[in-house]
Amino acid sequence: MSSTFVRFRGKGFEANDSTLEIWLLLLVHEIDSWGVTSNWLKRTRDEWFLQATGDFGFGVMPGLDAVVANEEQREVIVELASRVLSRLRCYGETISVAELNQIRGDESFTEPVPTILIMNLGEYFVKLLRGELEPQENDARFPNR
Repeated sequence: MSSTFVRFRGKGFEANDSTLEIWLLLLVHEIDSWGVTSNWLKRTRDEWFLQATGDFGFGVMPGLDAVVANEEQREVIVELASRVLSRLRCYGETISVAELNQIRGDESFTEPVPTILIMNLGEYFVKLLRGELEPQENDARFPNR
């Protein structure tokens, strides 16, 4: 399994690429449901979709330092992520193949994914953006169980 170090303002955590791809797809889906018109969020949406669906061979790069240029943008991304976490609580133990493929827009998924994996990553993502990663979490391998 490949992984990516998710960075923001000099801190971060290592995440499984497959889990990170699903997280980014869920963020893209949330942006789409907002009907957003801001250019920076449209660019973020397009980049995250590309990162989640492309096969670049070098990891999945959310590019948070490039995406978040100011506190207002950081707050928007935190709100977006918080909404995704709320939705994840409604899925039950797994996210179905049909749901995953609908969000991605193809038939890439063949097995359901444990919801807890995505929720754990999402919680780290929010903590990172808020500057709340504990010292033992910073630079640590993200738990994938």
